Amino acid sequence: MKKLTFFLMIMFLLLISCKDEKKIVKKDKDVNSEININFPDTVYINVGYDGIINYKNDLDTLTSDIRKLQKNTRFLEYTLLVTKDINYNDSDLKKIAKDTFVAKNNRLIPLYNIRFDKLGLNYMDGMITDEVIIQNGAKGKNGEPMDRIITHEFRVTKKVVVIEEKDKKK
Repeated sequence: MKKLTFFLMIMFLLLISCKDEKKIVKKDKDVNSEININFPDTVYINVGYDGIINYKNDLDTLTSDIRKLQKNTRFLEYTLLVTKDINYNDSDLKKIAKDTFVAKNNRLIPLYNIRFDKLGLNYMDGMITDEVIIQNGAKGKNGEPMDRIITHEFRVTKKVVVIEEKDKKK
């Protein structure tokens, strides 16, 4: 009886492990990452400023090449909204973000011509999306590729104080 039970358990495990693999999209908030925004804390109203996001993530172990067509392809971008109020959730931020900045490499996302049109405390608020597509060459039942997609998303917010230029205060 014990042998029959053992045999049935082994068969059950084999059946489960042999199922077709589907495309996987992974969104994980507990990922080891380092994100640092290099942008001024105080800026003048209606003046464009450049900056850089320094970025390091676990996906660097899979590939460090950005947008190169190869076995593992990686896309890294930052969608940005300049605002005075950040009381909204991540899904709303994705819908209302105004600008998108694409990474130069796996470590740097350049920010160009960021302007603020309201005085006082403002925010640069956005989402970093880091996505790797792993092409394994396998095909599903209908001939579709069985590539794996791993996506990490991070909300990145920076406080910025906006002031008037000294020459324009009069």
